[in-house]
Amino acid sequence: MGAKYVQNIYYIAVFDSRNYAVQLYQHLKRMRYKQFQLVSTPCVLNAGCSYSIRFDELEDYHILSREAEKLKKDIISIYEAKRVDRNRVLKQLDLN
Repeated sequence: MGAKYVQNIYYIAVFDSRNYAVQLYQHLKRMRYKQFQLVSTPCVLNAGCSYSIRFDELEDYHILSREAEKLKKDIISIYEAKRVDRNRVLKQLDLN
């Protein structure tokens, strides 16, 4: 059995509502952008049942931002998630 590859650094876009994240993700999927994933927002970022969009390359933020603007869905924050000693460390990024 082979070892499972784990991405050490990835990014999470957080939205005002779970519907915004779902609508934008569906739009990205229709546009054939496969690098984005719909994920549960980590509880430390937003209590409750919310969704965020995950992506692995920071350069993809420009695509996400452009498409969010087209749909008038505000991204409220972007976080870098990094694995440090088997723990996830989240750091808010200022990309504006």
